[in-house]
Amino acid sequence: LSCEKADRKNANAPLRILLYIIIAALPLFTYDTAGQNTALTLLCPAIILIILLHVPILWMVDIPIARAPRRWVRDAGGIALPGFWPFPLARQIGALLFALIWLAFPLLKPLNQHWLHSHADALLTALDSRLWGGQPLPAHFHYEAHPVLTDLLAACYFAFFPIVLGGVAYYAWRRREPSAARFYNGLIGIYGIGLIGYLFLPAAGPAFTTLPDQGAGGILAPAVIAIVKDGVTGMDVFPSLHTALTLYITAFLWRDGKRKTALLLAPVTAGTIAATIWLRYHYGVDDLAGLALALAALYG
Repeated sequence: LSCEKADRKNANAPLRILLYIIIAALPLFTYDTAGQNTALTLLCPAIILIILLHVPILWMVDIPIARAPRRWVRDAGGIALPGFWPFPLARQIGALLFALIWLAFPLLKPLNQHWLHSHADALLTALDSRLWGGQPLPAHFHYEAHPVLTDLLAACYFAFFPIVLGGVAYYAWRRREPSAARFYNGLIGIYGIGLIGYLFLPAAGPAFTTLPDQGAGGILAPAVIAIVKDGVTGMDVFPSLHTALTLYITAFLWRDGKRKTALLLAPVTAGTIAATIWLRYHYGVDDLAGLALALAALYG
């Protein structure tokens, strides 16, 4: 990349971003005028997410050019990267990619309702039954009879969100450290493989197929179960991202020297993983796949 070309790209960046905003606005206008019973219900948000993803990537390509003396090596021949380029890129846009992925998750529900005509629950049930004594692992437990334990595990299950958001916020704050790039590479990798699993093996889970809720007792559990039931997509089971992400973040903090924080999170992480089975949201094979995914992100 020559210095002259880099300067031109940097100068033209606002015009490119304006162009992408206009392109993103056109599908929104079409969607608003076409009615909601068309394929645009799914296509427009997906198009806009792709366009918005392109913008921060271009933005991050331009920002280091403006700060060449600190992050790039500039000489008469042009600009050279001092190291493997995805690492500084991951440090800067990891949180943005995470936000885009979370914005994409609501699309799974209409995708499941309008486009998917077969599900993998029967396959996952059969695999689970072979592993766990003739029936799926969640079928061995009856949370309705244990309201106190169910409340505790429901709290752990809901703690998934502050664990993930806390990890993202912490490494966004420490984004200039090399560990931030490693954290986001693993995190986005887990989400990417998880979404692929959801597309190729879409399943609703035991709680919404063969083992429905029979009326949980306790104080917290009924509210958590109602929230999950209202937001379920019907296809986000294999692999278990509750297992993969909480285990990954806790283990990563331990390896990164944040031992006290990791020790505090360890019992909550264990409770979250147990809750996926106890509350019948996942099959046993989902958790095994989530475990393998976390280990791959940590050591791959």
